[in-house]
Amino acid sequence: MIIVIEGGDQAGKKTQTALLAKALKQRKIKTTTFSFPDYKTPVGKEIAKYLNCKRKFPPQVIHCLLAANRWEKLNEILAAQSKNSIVIMNRYYHSNLIYGLANGMKSKWLKNLDDGLPKADLVILLDVTQRESFRRKKTNRDKFEKNEEFLRKISKIYRTIAKKEYWKIIDASKSKQEVHENILKAISQKIGL
Repeated sequence: MIIVIEGGDQAGKKTQTALLAKALKQRKIKTTTFSFPDYKTPVGKEIAKYLNCKRKFPPQVIHCLLAANRWEKLNEILAAQSKNSIVIMNRYYHSNLIYGLANGMKSKWLKNLDDGLPKADLVILLDVTQRESFRRKKTNRDKFEKNEEFLRKISKIYRTIAKKEYWKIIDASKSKQEVHENILKAISQKIGL
């Protein structure tokens, strides 16, 4: 099973991915995690340079690079699926769709970039306001994190797509523990923990 933790910047994706992996392992459920973008790969390094304003790409190129970053990890994802009951993704192809739509790109084109990757079984959206996002990270923001208007647009698109695609929406402005418990409840409804 692939569980994806999605959300805008500073929604708590990394924290909640780690808490979820720990909770599942404590229940003796074989679990592993991936995080995208993966900045350690050759393509991931180019993405990091773009986000830190050291490279310029047209929107189509950066979205192709974001998809290529997931394709770089395909064999690892498939191996992880065969060895684990649950694979947790801290962002996956869904974020490329959301950010691409915010950049004015076509949904079909964006979806085609990732067509063929293993599909998510459950997507959890950590929903947080832009005010809260900015409160959580005041410095060292990347290209997207600096643009408050763009981030508001991202939040709106995330909510719209989440409702349309029946993702589980969790209020991420609550405490880390409350958010974690709500994630466990959502997974329990899906697989029965």
